[in-house]
Amino acid sequence: MRNLYFVLCAGFFLAGLAATSIRYYLRSRQSSRATWEDLLKRLTWVDRDKIARIALDAIAETGEPRRGEDGFVLEPSEIWTLLGGLEGLEVLERNCQVLVELASYVQRWYPEALVVAEQLRLNAREIEWHVGRLKGAAQTGNLQGAFADYAQRAVATYYLMTRHVLELYEQASFPELAQLQAAI
Repeated sequence: MRNLYFVLCAGFFLAGLAATSIRYYLRSRQSSRATWEDLLKRLTWVDRDKIARIALDAIAETGEPRRGEDGFVLEPSEIWTLLGGLEGLEVLERNCQVLVELASYVQRWYPEALVVAEQLRLNAREIEWHVGRLKGAAQTGNLQGAFADYAQRAVATYYLMTRHVLELYEQASFPELAQLQAAI
């Protein structure tokens, strides 16, 4: 009887492993077939001036957190208005995936982009975490209290992600840099 349980457990484990492998394989094939135009079309427009205003309230141009009187001047209601609420954050979350794919696109011809692409993946996960926290706070009725902190961190991370993608395209001397600057 133990052998039967072992075989069943091993079968379920292998089936799960195979399903996960197939899912990621299909996802990578879809991502690798994306053209430059497809990636740009998937970017949703956001007001970069508002994003910069929110982000630069919490971080310096270098990406270092602001301390003391220099930072966190914006009120939570201002952040809500500038960002467009939770819907605005969800747009940033979707754009993060496109930014990761833009870095992966460069990686085909510029292998040094691997480091940037991996950092962008981590940043996208961080933004997903912040947005998830805010969605949970919205369900419990605590969105107003949590919004400013999580939203501003997510926006600052997104702002830095856009800077890193632009720097990557500039380093790689990609001719699409001007189009990307206009789109981001």
